[in-house]
Amino acid sequence: MTTVTNETVQRTRVGWPRIGGVAATAAVAATAVWLLWTQAGGVELEVKSGAGSQQIGVGSVIVSSLIIALAGGALLRWWEGRSERGTRRWTMLAVGIAVVSLITPTSALTLAAGLGLASLHVVVAIVVIAGLRRR
Repeated sequence: MTTVTNETVQRTRVGWPRIGGVAATAAVAATAVWLLWTQAGGVELEVKSGAGSQQIGVGSVIVSSLIIALAGGALLRWWEGRSERGTRRWTMLAVGIAVVSLITPTSALTLAAGLGLASLHVVVAIVVIAGLRRR
């Protein structure tokens, strides 16, 4: 005798509290890295901007980290609700974006500034990807 059950698979999505927490953690981690490079290391984080240069301040580090983490979390939440492989696809996309983002530090005025900016990108990527994937 065969028994058939009608089970539905319920997809779990990352929650907004976790997304907010990861965004805050990414901002704090990026701020710590910025402080290490600028205050402890004495490195001016400057990039070429048109005919001049632009200094990367702590405010832009915090705001950009928050925006990236919140946008990434919203995309993950949306994708998880629509696909069984949403988390895997999001992870591949997030890693790809993180790798491509490492092009931007090449516009730094000094090697030290480039390394500092690259480390900011890597730290935020690690916090966001690991933090949002963890269950």
